[in-house]
Amino acid sequence: MQVVGFMSDIAVEVDHVWKRFHRGEYFDCLRDAVPAFFKSLCGLGPKDSELGRGDFWALKDIHFQVKRGESFGIIGHNGAGKSTMLKILSKIIKPNRGSVTMNGTFGALIEVGAGFHGDLTGRENIYLNATILGMKKAEIDKKFDSIVDFSGIEDFLDTPVKRYSSGMHARLGFAVAIHLDPEILIVDEVLSVGDTQFQKKCLERMEQIVREGRTVLFVSHNMNAVQKLCQRSILLQKGEIFGEGTTKDVLQKYFGTIYTDVEKKTIALRTDRSGNGDARVVDVQVGNSPNPTLSECSCDFGQEVYVRVHYRSVKKIDDPVVSVEFLNYQGEVLFQATTYIHGESMAPFDGKGEIEFHIPQMYLTPGKVDISVSLGNGTGQIFDSIRNVAILHINTNNNLGFRLDSGRWYYRTLFPYDWRKI
Repeated sequence: MQVVGFMSDIAVEVDHVWKRFHRGEYFDCLRDAVPAFFKSLCGLGPKDSELGRGDFWALKDIHFQVKRGESFGIIGHNGAGKSTMLKILSKIIKPNRGSVTMNGTFGALIEVGAGFHGDLTGRENIYLNATILGMKKAEIDKKFDSIVDFSGIEDFLDTPVKRYSSGMHARLGFAVAIHLDPEILIVDEVLSVGDTQFQKKCLERMEQIVREGRTVLFVSHNMNAVQKLCQRSILLQKGEIFGEGTTKDVLQKYFGTIYTDVEKKTIALRTDRSGNGDARVVDVQVGNSPNPTLSECSCDFGQEVYVRVHYRSVKKIDDPVVSVEFLNYQGEVLFQATTYIHGESMAPFDGKGEIEFHIPQMYLTPGKVDISVSLGNGTGQIFDSIRNVAILHINTNNNLGFRLDSGRWYYRTLFPYDWRKI
């Protein structure tokens, strides 16, 4: 990795990076390696075919540039290569081919609290951890009060860290790490630390860093945070770049791949579901009229929508509850309807059956909407919960007077209304 001066508008350049790993066992110490060696001599160890030994490419020809002052997201499903890319960017490992150029100083928020010593107090660990991250003592002294205030653990500052809860440990670690001042900041999945209030504070701090004009590379599964923080993103899939562009476009592609993967299987055979299985969703159709027959359809804004759910129960279920959710491309629930909230008393489930859900006028804003379904009962038991079972495309055509084809959408729903000057 090269770290150079400020002559370029490009802060980070990943130039056709390849990274190879070897399938099989690796041993970190002689204690583990010696027994494994003798087991293999005696034919007691695992066979090569079982281990799948051989090289594989974790990253293949990755190339992208990040401009100075830009916030850039790196997303992808598990196993896509995000962690490998993060380690290369952070100089933890080197690529087999290609190079990474950093035009400026950089720091990484990867594993918050790494290097904490359990027997030392929170105060002592601030100095220890900040020193490990590259801060000088004078800089730590200057930022000490701010770090403590951000962490919210001032009442336990002189308590050994081994007595901290996991949440307190994470809060202190993030508070230290977020006070680094590099020109380029590499951020891993660290915005999920602590409780909800602290997560909000972390996100606000990251937004402030972006507004300050520092370059940020953000690797995360939190798509809401990626959308809020990042102007552009790349989508990794099986070690290759599967999509690149504005974060909105890349997120649409990301969630599109989720549905593409699951739609290949009939709903009854899918395993990506939760619940105890006393009742199962076996099919779902959506349409603009009763008795829909399609798993994907279009409707105009303000038009009626029908969702038909086919189920099968393995025993008689009294007081069943059915829930239908409409989600946007980020996976956010836009609208949820349940028979429990509606006060609808459903006939008991006993074997096969169908339920039809009707919306007289669909007021979700235009775009692609994914439909999810859950089955449960009035006591809170969940029999089956499965996402992305059908797709609804809401068109801009309407007779309600809204200008639905102009600009970017910031709202989830629209309702008929009028204005008058008084």
